Amino acid sequence: MRQHKSFIIDDCIQVMINLLIFAEKFGNMKNIKIIVLAALSILPFLSYGQWDKYFENKGLRIDYSHSGRQGVDYFTINQMKEIPYYSGSRKNLIDRTDNGAYLISLYEKDSQKLIFSKGVSSLFNEWLSMDEATKMCGNFEEVITVPCPKEDIQVEIAFSVRDSVNNFKEVARYEIDKNEIRPIDFFFKKAKPSKPHLIKLNETGRTVDKRVDLVLIPVGYTEEDKEKMMRDLEKMAGYMFSEEPYKSLKDKIEITAVERYAKESGIGGLKDSEVKNSDLGVEYNTFGSPRYIMTRNLWELYDVVDLVPCDAIIMVCNSDTYGGGGIYNYYATCYMGDRSKEVIVHEFSHSFAGLGDEYSENDSQAGMSSVKAEPYEDNITTLVDFSKKWGYMMDKDTPVPTPQTKEYENKVGVFEGASYISKGFYRPYQHCMMRDLTPFCPVCTKSIQNMVNLYCE
Repeated sequence: MRQHKSFIIDDCIQVMINLLIFAEKFGNMKNIKIIVLAALSILPFLSYGQWDKYFENKGLRIDYSHSGRQGVDYFTINQMKEIPYYSGSRKNLIDRTDNGAYLISLYEKDSQKLIFSKGVSSLFNEWLSMDEATKMCGNFEEVITVPCPKEDIQVEIAFSVRDSVNNFKEVARYEIDKNEIRPIDFFFKKAKPSKPHLIKLNETGRTVDKRVDLVLIPVGYTEEDKEKMMRDLEKMAGYMFSEEPYKSLKDKIEITAVERYAKESGIGGLKDSEVKNSDLGVEYNTFGSPRYIMTRNLWELYDVVDLVPCDAIIMVCNSDTYGGGGIYNYYATCYMGDRSKEVIVHEFSHSFAGLGDEYSENDSQAGMSSVKAEPYEDNITTLVDFSKKWGYMMDKDTPVPTPQTKEYENKVGVFEGASYISKGFYRPYQHCMMRDLTPFCPVCTKSIQNMVNLYCE
């Protein structure tokens, strides 16, 4: 069993360190400054060199089963397929956000060099916090899309999970057998599948590796619902830019909808629902929470976006009953009703930016956390290791914890009550989109901006 190292010195950083050592040994401070600036100027080119060395200009979709119970995780690869796009950054190939419940990494086999990693979360992780996960095993479909390795590069994929103090520990590793990777045509009856009809809802003019590609998937709309579907998709795209910081990031977020239709109109899972076969398996009442709309059919869901550049997914649900959901690097869902604007901005900030819920109440066991570990979400702390969080954004005279009084109403602080728990968990602001659907606080705003920029560099 290998222990994951949180900080990996890659080639570009090592080059800069070597230059600094040389300058310190043989030059004066002026020379050191010149060397540092020179080194920083070539970092982007070295990063892109990593892409050119190891990866094709396309994606590799890996479908796997994640099974187990509390304290036990199994990862089993089901299938691998080449897809036309890897739409993430060519520069930021190594995930340094330390976000997500799991970490998926690619290593060059011969050198054991880390060449790609990405933090993710999942429904399985939420299920683990429920009582039944102590008594039985569960099995969930999961998907990771990575850059497609070049033919002559032998690669291993590693799966890491969080331990009791939220450090990553590797639990499974497999060599990727190139003979098991299928071209996308293999999965279609026709030799050359036609692209789905796409609806462009916000165009940035940026290349696929310099933008966030957000895909809207309509769910529960029949062909008779086409006009309503088109209106709802337009509304949803508008909602995404209704709040800051997303409003100011509009030129970096491309929004595309996939035109598709269901056999039945509406979303299942409600007591009064007449839907028998839920479209893509999407239903209310996930983990016993009536408002929680999710699906366990990940492989079917990702089939919809195989031919579309995709960094993030929102499922637009044909229902006027309040509900939604969002899991980091998984997907988000939202109903279409009176508060859809606030709900989707909130849920997307879970699924894309990895922000945690800041409210204290919950109608399900799912997602409950331990006060013994420092949460990985940027906007939540247990004060176990607050040095990693937002202290640098606070006034020096603000007390920790911070009283929830008018004096600190519009200041960054450490306010008790977050992550579905009233005691022992803290949030950075008294009111925020991640707590009560009010405007984002400065800490969440910065996290969202940072995440968008990671995709666009």
